[in-house]
Amino acid sequence: MALLIDEPAIHRRDAGVLRVTGADRQPYLHNLFSQHLQDAAPGTVADFLYLDAKGNAMAEGRAVVTAGAVVLVTPAAVTPGLADALARFTFLLDAATEDLSDSWAVASVRGPGPVDVLGARSEPMSAVPRDDGFVVRDRSGGVDIVGPAGWVDEQIDACALPLADADAWEAWRVGAGIPGWGTEIAEGRRPQELGLLPTHVHLRKGCYPGQESIAKIYNLGRPRRALAVLEMTGPVRPGDAVAVDGKTGEVTSAAPAGQAWVALALVPVGADGGVLGDGGVVVGEVTGRVRRRVGAELPVPGA
Repeated sequence: MALLIDEPAIHRRDAGVLRVTGADRQPYLHNLFSQHLQDAAPGTVADFLYLDAKGNAMAEGRAVVTAGAVVLVTPAAVTPGLADALARFTFLLDAATEDLSDSWAVASVRGPGPVDVLGARSEPMSAVPRDDGFVVRDRSGGVDIVGPAGWVDEQIDACALPLADADAWEAWRVGAGIPGWGTEIAEGRRPQELGLLPTHVHLRKGCYPGQESIAKIYNLGRPRRALAVLEMTGPVRPGDAVAVDGKTGEVTSAAPAGQAWVALALVPVGADGGVLGDGGVVVGEVTGRVRRRVGAELPVPGA
């Protein structure tokens, strides 16, 4: 059985953690990020994008609102740059950013269904403070543990679950249709084609960098391609061409999953707005099928 996919397990992730404090912390982040954080109550959890004026993602992550701060969990590669950006743009606002990445850690519990550990709330995208850190209920039904590294290690031990390595985490991520930083979320790829509008964007919030690009693509029509989860009969690699109904897409991530492979790929969108591939897809000599379009089952906030 595959850890995380077929059997609940826990993975200590390579992630960065920033803590933003000060009386103006939420209005400040609200004006910079794609999510609605202005009046978010403690316990709120929201994924966000930090975009440039053209709509390219400069950072992405998850904001957790606590009683005295907003904690940002981000890919480790983007944390230093995001910390510098947040420190530069405060102007006269009361908002300060502290990089906790050297002292805090993130661990994720996932399984084939919802997992119940450490007193996490049942509502998706909610957080509960616990001792020195907090636990987050992910929209997948999994749980994230965020806090000081020693405390996180104690919670890992308390969960009494198998430990999953980075390869197992990647297989879970790809199969779950989670766009990754640098693999799917990259320059020139827009949030709408990656299926990120339902999870990372609020369409009716105030101005923020990149909002015009988001609104233009949303209002003027469909993207020509969209991110989808593929189930393949053999190995494929990022960058491989995907043949779909006479058109071509591209594999962005891939991982073995049992006897088969799962992949994320940008595939063409048909005239009806749905992704092509009902009749199957081909990557080289490997056949497969479209399992689902990323984000298609979720409502878009503010739409």
